[in-house]
Amino acid sequence: MLWGVSGSIFLLDYLGAVAVAVAIAIAVRELTGRRTRGATPDRVELAYLTDRALLACQLGVAALRRAGGVEIGELATLHAQGRPPAGSPALVRALHSALRRPQTWAAVLADPEVGRALRRTVGRLVRDGWLLTRAQRRRIALGTVPLFAVAAVGLTRLVDSAVEGRSAGGPASVAGLLLCCLATALGGWWLTEVPETGSAARRLLRRLRREHADLDPERRPVWQGRDTDTLLTGMALFGPRPLLAVDPAFAVQVGIDPDRDRPRPDRKPARR
Repeated sequence: MLWGVSGSIFLLDYLGAVAVAVAIAIAVRELTGRRTRGATPDRVELAYLTDRALLACQLGVAALRRAGGVEIGELATLHAQGRPPAGSPALVRALHSALRRPQTWAAVLADPEVGRALRRTVGRLVRDGWLLTRAQRRRIALGTVPLFAVAAVGLTRLVDSAVEGRSAGGPASVAGLLLCCLATALGGWWLTEVPETGSAARRLLRRLRREHADLDPERRPVWQGRDTDTLLTGMALFGPRPLLAVDPAFAVQVGIDPDRDRPRPDRKPARR
């Protein structure tokens, strides 16, 4: 017996240690960013939480388009008319300001005023706890250290067995330990990918998606005749597909890929 423990017993102890380490990593991930303050995010901010800056800008310009404030011009340009809707978020106003003269969508995204509005949006989400700070993200990454430590112990046992010429157990327990070490290391690596959103933001998005499940593009909702609020809510929670369904030419102009973002056709049943 290596280290005074048989291979089968060590493998059982190893699996128990892995379960504890995984529980620690998940607990740290779920508890970080659990508390928030301030108002619930508006639709633009929900779009940012769903798919970051591009979706937030696409939703903002879609709001202007539905209000009759944006037209498609020549050479793939967009042009804003009139005034933005009353009470529009800062990002929507910045998009309208950027489109006072005809511009391409790429130029709009690079506009300094739009960039400042996005930074203010991110700052508000971080301040209120919906997005994680760097310290919080570092804490989540450190929560995976026990997993790597457990994997290191298992690999040390295997290396010690090979170097000292001692038995770490039967072939089955050695092979099982090697596979478990690899799986533990891969699991730890996967858990080191830290989300930008806190657990409160993820819970909020899950709840809202359940409440508005009829807008999920996978359920193929009919968008024609829906009001603007419903369209923008669908975009904020599920991505840009709703705009592609109601205004495909404009959707393409604002960077929505028809092939990637259009729902796939239903599979035909196989013939027997």
